[in-house]
Amino acid sequence: MSLIPETPLFFYPQLAAALGLEEAVMVQTLKAFVAYGEAENQHGFAWFEVNADTLLQTLAFWQEADIQRITANLREQGILLIGAQNFQVGGRFRFALNEQTCSAQPAQTAPSPGLISGKAHPINPPAASLAPAPVAPTAAPAQRAQAISRGWQPENDLLAQLAQYGIPQEFALKQVGEFVTYWTEHNEPRYSWGSRYLKHVLRLWRKQETRSARQSKEVAMCESWQPTMDALDILTVSAGINRNFVEDAIPEFILYWQERGTNSSTWNSRFIQHIKRQWASYTHTLQMDTTPRPITQDWQPDENVFEILQMGNIDRHFAQNLIPEFIIYWRDSGHLVSSWNTKFLQHTKKQWAYTHHQAANAANTQTTTNTHGKQRSDRPGSTRHRNLADELSDRSWAS
Repeated sequence: MSLIPETPLFFYPQLAAALGLEEAVMVQTLKAFVAYGEAENQHGFAWFEVNADTLLQTLAFWQEADIQRITANLREQGILLIGAQNFQVGGRFRFALNEQTCSAQPAQTAPSPGLISGKAHPINPPAASLAPAPVAPTAAPAQRAQAISRGWQPENDLLAQLAQYGIPQEFALKQVGEFVTYWTEHNEPRYSWGSRYLKHVLRLWRKQETRSARQSKEVAMCESWQPTMDALDILTVSAGINRNFVEDAIPEFILYWQERGTNSSTWNSRFIQHIKRQWASYTHTLQMDTTPRPITQDWQPDENVFEILQMGNIDRHFAQNLIPEFIIYWRDSGHLVSSWNTKFLQHTKKQWAYTHHQAANAANTQTTTNTHGKQRSDRPGSTRHRNLADELSDRSWAS
């Protein structure tokens, strides 16, 4: 058995250097099919059809995805024109080399066995047919990269290919003017403007489909609208917002969006955002409320009041013992105060200073008595200079 049972495939080194090794092999293989096929002239190009399975069998070292990728690369480089259907196993592959039919005929390259469906070829062809052909000008790309012309129009095959993606011809043709204007101003050369146009239309069509799908789900706000249970759970359970607060905000939310006449597919999301903003504003207002109000019977100072007192080395137990007297005094007075925390903080500091001042005076008095045997009653600040009425009427701590 021969170690080389098949006819080899040839490619031009210069073509491989310009296009890539895989692309050069594909071009020469397709040229072999062209040499034995029947052409259909259309728009100045010779179109051929081959059996996709036969091409895959000929290039057995590649998979279907490889052939799709390589032919797509050739089309992008402007070397190959592909019909409405890309390469697919079990179908017919329609292609044309990017050479005008008036130019020289494709080079007669010796085909490999099985290139033409149903025709057998000898295992060992004549030696002359195996010799690689000399590098000819036709081996290089027939068409150079060039800027788009102002009158450029897509070919029918390109429109048919777009139709396979579900894109109407009317939509595709509407994009021609903008496409040509854009690339005319940029004046960039390309091998294949058809490939560039194909990608451009596909991108715009996907954007329109996405926009249409979103708009089809948008509805106007109606009077009977209610947030879903999931939205209510997010607000009341996850965010910890009072349920009555949420329910009371629904009529206002409905009225606001009805008057604006806006359509949306995300009313629940908008409602969640609205309630969170309203709740944050409401709680902040409660914390920073400056409205004067009377003290309640069960009033208690905030924890941050004790933290401030602790920074001043004022005992917490001392401050807590002052709360009942503080509440009774201000409930009886009927005064309205915007911040009872601030009032209590001031009162506690004064009481603390007063208590420590009394303790210091008592210590000084004891020292004087032990030294002189008697207490001086004329000492400035002595409580003996104040009668009982003055002591009881002193409310400087409450100011």
